[in-house]
Amino acid sequence: MTLDKMGSRYPSRLSFSRSMLRRLFFDNWKISKSKFDLDDNGYGTVVYEITINQNIYSLVCFSQHLDNADRSDRVIAEKWDTAYSLINGKLDDQELYRLRKNVPLQESGRNSSKELILSRANKSVRLFEYVADCLSQGLQPDINEINKVGYLLRTTAVYGSGKFGLSDFANTKEVTDFNQPFRAEMLAVFIIREFSVELVEHVAKKQNPNKAVKLENKIKQHLGIGNSTGLGMAPFIIKHPKLVNKWMSQYTESLNKIINKNIDSEKISSYFQLLEKALLYLKEVTTFDEYQIKKNTKTVEDLTKYINHVKNLEHNTFKDLTWIDIVKFSTNNCNYDTQEIARVQLLELYPEISENLAEDMSDVEEMKINESQTLKELNSLIEKNYQWALEVDFSKQNNDYLFWYISAAKLEPRLGERYNEEGSELEQHLGIAKMVQKLHSVIQNENFNLSVSEYLVLKPEFRGIIRRIQSLEQYPFAEVQDNILSKETIPINMLRFKLSFFGANRYDPKSDRWLRVSFFSGAPFLSNLNEQNVDSWGFATMSSYN
Repeated sequence: MTLDKMGSRYPSRLSFSRSMLRRLFFDNWKISKSKFDLDDNGYGTVVYEITINQNIYSLVCFSQHLDNADRSDRVIAEKWDTAYSLINGKLDDQELYRLRKNVPLQESGRNSSKELILSRANKSVRLFEYVADCLSQGLQPDINEINKVGYLLRTTAVYGSGKFGLSDFANTKEVTDFNQPFRAEMLAVFIIREFSVELVEHVAKKQNPNKAVKLENKIKQHLGIGNSTGLGMAPFIIKHPKLVNKWMSQYTESLNKIINKNIDSEKISSYFQLLEKALLYLKEVTTFDEYQIKKNTKTVEDLTKYINHVKNLEHNTFKDLTWIDIVKFSTNNCNYDTQEIARVQLLELYPEISENLAEDMSDVEEMKINESQTLKELNSLIEKNYQWALEVDFSKQNNDYLFWYISAAKLEPRLGERYNEEGSELEQHLGIAKMVQKLHSVIQNENFNLSVSEYLVLKPEFRGIIRRIQSLEQYPFAEVQDNILSKETIPINMLRFKLSFFGANRYDPKSDRWLRVSFFSGAPFLSNLNEQNVDSWGFATMSSYN
């Protein structure tokens, strides 16, 4: 749970996008269009209806003209090419009228608890126009051009869990079929991807009705749905420690159920192919960020080394080995990215293990104070679980350099530089290492026989951090075990950690604070979804669909 390891994670079978698609297929969710009203330019309204266990949900898509001057990935944007909402229930004309007035406004609109998800997306204009032009002439676009971008539409937010008046997860899991974290969000994103292709095919058909064709599946399937993500999601992993612990615990349990299994020839052959696929994916993925290029290059080098190690075992001594004997080679000889690839591809060999665990990714996040605990016991707890925090030297400016705050304009998390910018008085309490260390330092001068309740009467300002320390005692993966206030902090490591559990790939940083990714790259579409391809699309490459 250090930032450099968290920033090296990859999607796995536990990722929410993959578990959602499994449920969609195996539980026989039905998705159809109840409205398709677009003009020749692709502007108008489309509504998809989703039937799950006789319950109906609706995803409404609004498409409008957008001047290039108004097109922006930034959260401060006020206009978008497309806007969406996932609603609990079937839409009538009155509801659709209300949504048409509000959904395109996004944060500025009025939302009810019937709305589960709110999202918006802009076109990747160059690729969208290229694909539309090809299809209108009866031609298929070059998959290499598809691969350079990876998507036709790029979301700039997928809101849920109570934001801006939407249904919060506590309500959603009770009144809908979406009882796992981010399942509703992933369904919305999956259908937006479906819409992106229907949109470009519609535009192409209107441009040249007699000659236009639809996208061939092997090209279409390489398209994901883009996402532009900034600091907004970083504080989540600090504010939801029990949930993060649950995700990591399920991932770790999946591995622990596998690593001591004996290896057979069929499994080692499949593992080798999965590693080769991941290597090809890394070679194909496009980024212009020097940090990510360097990281990917090193991973290609180390993954090649690991593949050769596995290959040399293929026909020799593997019968006498368990998986841990092989995986530990990556731990001892490869970078963190390669270590993660070695593990997530191992999970692919035993789908029955992670599939069950992926249906239990939620946790009760309540935290309570143990009032009767003594300061002596609290001190021991700190020194046992927070040694990483106590080792930070906060007398050095570089270790107390950043501060997290909420912007007034968009209520979004931002980072400030404490010694160069104003506003540190608005700092959010996210620097866990600093708070733990301050508490630890102060109680050294107190009577260790005092109970926590007695101490908090004297020092109520420590209530929050004491509650956190006590509540997370049995949660080994709850804390980011790093100082996120350090000048050396790379915030996108926090983003990538969360995105890996969503199932995002094709990481393309634009700075150390925001990046672009893709969702569902390589996943089947509704038209060709089957038991073989519903969950075999990780690390998608251009040759995956032949």
